[in-house]
Amino acid sequence: MDESVSTIGQFLNGRDTISTKDAKIFIDLAGHTWPMIECNQFAAKLEKNKEDVQTLGSRWKHKKTTSVEGTGTLGGYLISSNWLKYALPYIKGGKDLYFSATMTIEDHTSKAGKQTVLLKDVNLDDIPVADFEADDGIMEWESDFTFEGIELVEPFTGFEE
Repeated sequence: MDESVSTIGQFLNGRDTISTKDAKIFIDLAGHTWPMIECNQFAAKLEKNKEDVQTLGSRWKHKKTTSVEGTGTLGGYLISSNWLKYALPYIKGGKDLYFSATMTIEDHTSKAGKQTVLLKDVNLDDIPVADFEADDGIMEWESDFTFEGIELVEPFTGFEE
């Protein structure tokens, strides 16, 4: 039997999937670090730009990756004025709002282990100010963002090949 199959197993156990409830996010901005206790949504991905490469003798349209872009979405409950406070200097002619975000997820039920990822030079597309409605709601916000650096600080180790 292949050693990697015996180490990892032939089937995924449901308990080894990772609960999103076990994620934590910390923001580093202007010399301050704060836990994003208000966060209820976070997604980040690397998008590759690919150029077409066509060659004689082949009917295939080949692709060449030429760059990468970091994008994502951040959202949560509007419970503080931090985002607006740090965005106002740019509006008044100062520096734009850039920060880093550290995400850690560890589901102790899963054999996957713990993963920590650092996103650098994060820049929000929108700054939350207010979100009012006449129904029985709560104030929430959501913004797309870009980032210009990434570091895998601690990889999952439970299912390595």
